Amino acid sequence: MPPPRRVRKELIMFSRGVDKRAVKALQDDIVKFQTHGQYAEAAEAYARLAAMYLDDNPLIYAGYCHDSFRMGLKAENVENALIQAHNEFRVLDDTGWLRRSMEQILDLKQMIDELQAGGYSAEADSFANELDRKLAEFGLMLRPVSDGKLPEICPACGAPLPYSNAVDEVKCPSCGHITRAG
Repeated sequence: MPPPRRVRKELIMFSRGVDKRAVKALQDDIVKFQTHGQYAEAAEAYARLAAMYLDDNPLIYAGYCHDSFRMGLKAENVENALIQAHNEFRVLDDTGWLRRSMEQILDLKQMIDELQAGGYSAEADSFANELDRKLAEFGLMLRPVSDGKLPEICPACGAPLPYSNAVDEVKCPSCGHITRAG
């Protein structure tokens, strides 16, 4: 089990409206699920744990959403992982943390990197574009916009390439050929 994030550990003492016994029981279940490779169950338990903190502490909620996201990826359930990524994104935006904390932006960026590392390039690109659109409202960008144009089809095999206006290269999902803008 990954170590708890520092922010969660520091803020947990300020969470008064949460049933500490229920939290402990879920944490014990999570350890058991992870030990036995039951990542889908661990993801669900993290999601329930996050829900307990939604009204009480948005940063703890966001941290547990990220943990649920990671377990969803380990369970190879990218759809549920993306639900948790969007839950974290939404609560950070709704509570203003996205606007005032680079640490929270970097946490969302880490999710994009984890999607990419897991082989979910299209999902990573889509989530990155969504985050960039929101950050543009604050005068920020996660990724630079490419000056060059990427083709719509792979020059090696003719398969359609995923659309992206924010990268300088794209990997073909069919043959793996890397096409660079230019």
